[in-house]
Amino acid sequence: PGVEISTVFSSRENSASEEPVHILAYYSSGGPSNYEEFDKFLASIREGRFLRAKNMLLKLQKLKMPLKWEHVARIAGSGVAPGRLHVARALVEAGHVQDLKQAFAWYLYDGGPAYSKGSEPCAVEAVKMVCKTGGISVLAHPWTLKNPVPVVKKLKEAGLHGIEVYRSDGKLAVYSDLADAHGLLKLGGSDFHGKGGHGESP
Repeated sequence: PGVEISTVFSSRENSASEEPVHILAYYSSGGPSNYEEFDKFLASIREGRFLRAKNMLLKLQKLKMPLKWEHVARIAGSGVAPGRLHVARALVEAGHVQDLKQAFAWYLYDGGPAYSKGSEPCAVEAVKMVCKTGGISVLAHPWTLKNPVPVVKKLKEAGLHGIEVYRSDGKLAVYSDLADAHGLLKLGGSDFHGKGGHGESP
């Protein structure tokens, strides 16, 4: 079992320097060693995602692009906390934008007019939690970061085990070298979140 955790990273106390960082948590077939503690950690993130999605809909309402909560929730699926991708799909289905790319480029990008922050934990906290509960922590798609070097260095100090260096189009040498420099495992993935997703490949 595994999970991708949305977090934020800041190398300074200034919150303006924060950027989103995704941490992958891998566990053996038995799951987390302390399931209750890990589930509580994830539950707080899920609650924040529900609030975030509702805030995005409020902003879209002000932009004259109303969406019904039931519509977004249906796209996300039963019990799933909606994310930007689900809101983007709802925008397409409602006819407000032509496609997912336009939804993100015009409204849902980081800091965009319909963007809203959630209650994501700091990346260091997430890595420590994964390690504490017997998991393997991996930094996902480092190529999306403004400067991955300080991120990797800080997360390694917190217990980070690996970093993604392989994509569908092959290995990225710069991240492979970064993994070698910090003694990290090298992993890969397609970042596939469902058919028709934003910037995804199966």
